[in-house]
Amino acid sequence: MKKNKQQISKIQKELLEQQPKKETFEKLHGKPVTRRDFLASGLIGFSSSLVLPTFLTTFARSGVAEAEEMICKASGGGDLCPFISIKLSGGMAMSANFLPMDQGGQLLPSYSKLGMGLGATLPVSYEFANKASFYANSSLLAGIRAEASTLTLGNSNFVGVCVRSQDDSNGNKFDITGLVVNSGLSGKILPNLGKANTDTGVNNQFAYLRPPAPLVVGSYQDVVGSLGVSGSLASLSQNQKSQLFKTIQNLTSAQSAAIQNMTGGSLLARLLGCAHSDNTNLIANNMSLNIDPLSNTQFAQVWGINANSNKSSQDFVFATMVYNALNGNASSVNLEIGGFDYHNNTRTSGDAKDLEAGTVIGRVLQSLAVMGKKGFVVVTSDGSVTSTESDTAGAPWASDRGTGGSAYMMCYDPAGPHTVKSGQLGHFTSGQVADDAFLTGSSAELAAGAMFVNYLSFNKKLNLVDSLLPRVFSTSDIDLITKIV
Repeated sequence: MKKNKQQISKIQKELLEQQPKKETFEKLHGKPVTRRDFLASGLIGFSSSLVLPTFLTTFARSGVAEAEEMICKASGGGDLCPFISIKLSGGMAMSANFLPMDQGGQLLPSYSKLGMGLGATLPVSYEFANKASFYANSSLLAGIRAEASTLTLGNSNFVGVCVRSQDDSNGNKFDITGLVVNSGLSGKILPNLGKANTDTGVNNQFAYLRPPAPLVVGSYQDVVGSLGVSGSLASLSQNQKSQLFKTIQNLTSAQSAAIQNMTGGSLLARLLGCAHSDNTNLIANNMSLNIDPLSNTQFAQVWGINANSNKSSQDFVFATMVYNALNGNASSVNLEIGGFDYHNNTRTSGDAKDLEAGTVIGRVLQSLAVMGKKGFVVVTSDGSVTSTESDTAGAPWASDRGTGGSAYMMCYDPAGPHTVKSGQLGHFTSGQVADDAFLTGSSAELAAGAMFVNYLSFNKKLNLVDSLLPRVFSTSDIDLITKIV
C-alpha cells in the first residue's frame, strides 16, 4: 500500500512538472488571495477538475476498458434520419381520426363506438402519398392539412398502428428513443431532447433499451444554458472561458501522455481528447452553434415564431427541439402535449385538442420539407376513448377505452415518397377493438418494436434488427410488420 502511494506521488510530481506554462489562471483574473477571492474567481467551484490527476491515475491503472465506450463512442450511423416522437397524453381518439380497417383491409360494419357511425355511411378521405384512410371530418387531419403543404404530404407516408394500450398511464412502453440512439443516431452537441423529467423525456416507458438521460426543455434558454458555463464561472468573459477550457485541455493532454503506458492508458488518452476538445470548441464558438430556430426564416414561419415570441411557449420550445434535431445538433426528440383525456360527453374539447395535435404533426412534416431533410415521426397516446353508442357520426366522447387504441408512424423524404405495403399495421375486429391475436395488437412494446423496425427499413438498415432486438421478431415477423420500404 505504501509502495503504491509512493508511485502515485511520484507520478503526480511528474505530471505537475509537465503542466504547460503558456496559459495560466493568472491571465484570467487577478491573483486570488483569500477564500472569497477564490470563490469569486470560480476556482473553488471548479476544483474537481483541478484535483483530477490523482483520480485519472487510479482510473487508468484500473484498466477500464469501457472508457472509450462511455464518452467517445463512435456513432456508426451518421446517415440515420432525424427521429421525432409526439406523445398525446390522456388517451386521444386516435382510431377516430385514422380509420382502422378489418383484417382484409375493408371498412368495419360499424364505428358506432368510435364516434363515426356506420361503415356504410362513413365519409372517408385518403391522404398522404400512400392514400391512408382517414375519417373525412377528422380535426387532426384538418390540422395537418393546414400546416403541411400538398407537396409535403405528397412526399410523406402514413401508417396507422392498431394496438391496445393502458388508459391514463405513463407505463405504456411506447418509447423507442433508446433503440434509435443505439442504432447510431447521435447529436453533434446535444443529447436526446424531452419535455418531462423521466427516463424518456415524456410520460412513456422505454421499449427494450433505456435511452440516455434526456435534456428536458421547458424553454429555449434551457438549450442555451446546457451548452454554456454556469455557476461561479459564468461571470468570466467569453475569451476567459475559452482560455480556461484550453488550459484544462492542455493539462489533460500532458497527464494522458504520462500515463500512456499504464493499463487502460491509451483508452484514457483518447477519452480525454474526445471530452475536452469538444468542450473547448463549444465554449469558444457558442455564438455559431446554430441552435436558434429564428436563424432559419422559413423554419420560423412554419412555427409562427419571431423575435418577440415567448421563448417558453409551446410553439417556441417545440420549434427549438425540432430545429436542433433536423440540423443534427440533437439526437432524438420527444414532444408531449397534454389534455387528451377529453371524454366529457361533448365533441367540442376533443375536436379542439385533435386540431392542436394535427397542427403540431403538420408543422413537423413541413419543417422537414423546408429544411430538405428525411425524417421519421411517431405519435402515441395512453389508451383511447369510446363514444356514446350511435349509428350517426359525431357522437360525444363518453369514457376511456384503451382496447380501441392506435399509434401512428409517418415518414418524409424530399426525394419522393417511399413504397408502403399497407397504410395499416395490425387491424380492428368487428367489435371495434385492436385485434389482440395479431402479433403487435395487444402489446405497446411489441408495437413500438415494430415501429422501430420500420424506422430502420426507412433508413435501409434492417440488418441492425437482430443486434438491437435479439430474439424479439423472427424473419417472418419482420416481413409481416415492415410496412415502409
